[in-house]
Parts: sequence; structure tokens; C-alpha cells
Amino acid sequence: KQTPCRWVTGRRAADVVTPGGSPTLKNSVLSEGQSVTPLWNVLLPVLIGGAIGIVGSFVGPFFLQRLKDATEKKRKRAEKFEELVGAVTEHYHWIGAMRFFAISGQGSLPTLSPITKIEAIASTYFTEFEDLVRQLDSASNEYEIWILSTGQKRIRSEPGYEKLAGHDDVLTKYTEKRSEFLLELKRFARHEFQ
Repeated sequence: KQTPCRWVTGRRAADVVTPGGSPTLKNSVLSEGQSVTPLWNVLLPVLIGGAIGIVGSFVGPFFLQRLKDATEKKRKRAEKFEELVGAVTEHYHWIGAMRFFAISGQGSLPTLSPITKIEAIASTYFTEFEDLVRQLDSASNEYEIWILSTGQKRIRSEPGYEKLAGHDDVLTKYTEKRSEFLLELKRFARHEFQ
């Protein structure tokens, strides 16, 4: 006769028969106070551990990649910042070379103005500096116009061109805007990169 599975003590587990007719545990002796453990109590921790492992294998790399991307972005931003500061200094030397060429007629005409590089870096990586870049560009344009105008006077041999009338005004405005921009770049560097 088949008996339903029940919690037993002091019997051999082989004596216990389930409704399907098969013993629950073979040849194990249950002592007083012990019971047959249901299958879910054993499998549930294993399933939960497996789920945590599977989720961790997908989530861990995702967060690790995000951390790597943030670090790479910060490194790239630092490189571009250094390039921006270098371009501002390069522009100062470029405009000096242009002035020397136009006024004295010696040397060679400098290539493309570094202001384009400054504008490109600022608009791509440092939009907070766009207003300062515009101001520097405006002051630079005025200075370049003065340089070219004075160079034309030299070529036409107009008297008095060598007195460089108006030079101090345009140079002062340019150096003020350049200094203001460099000061803001230094403040930004202290805050962002240190």
C-alpha cells in the first residue's frame, strides 16, 4: 500500500513512499528531530546565486566600461586643454611674425592663423570659453587690419608709416584680451585638473 510522504523520525528514509511510489531518500537514516527537506529549500539559494552571477557578469563590465570612458574623456579633455593654451601662445607669436613681415618686408608671411585652432577646440571641448575666444578674435582682427594697413603704407612708400601710428592702441587691446583669456584658462585648470 502507498502512503503519502510525511515527516518521519526514527525510520529509514527508504521506508517512506511518496504518492508516486518512489522513496524520497535512499538508505539514509533520519534521527529524532530531523526531517526531509523540500527540494525548493535546497535549489532556491543555488538559483539566486546563479542569477546574481549572471547579472553581475553583464552589469559589472557595463559599469567598468563607463568608468573607463569617463577616464578617457577626462584625459582627452586635458590634452585638448593643453593644446588650447599652446594655440593661444602660438597665436601671439604668429601675430608678431605677421607684424614683422608686413612692416619690415622681411621674413616670410606666416601660414594660417592659429585662431582657427583656438575656435575649433573651444567650440568642441570648452564651450564655456566661446565668448572669450570671440573677444580675442575680434581684438586680433583689429590688430591684423592695422598690420596689413601699415604694410600697404610701407609698400606704397607713404611717408610716416614707420611711426606706426595707432599701434599701441590695437596692441594694448589685443594683449588685454589675450591676458584675460589666459587668466581664465589658468583658473579653469586649477579647478578642473588639480
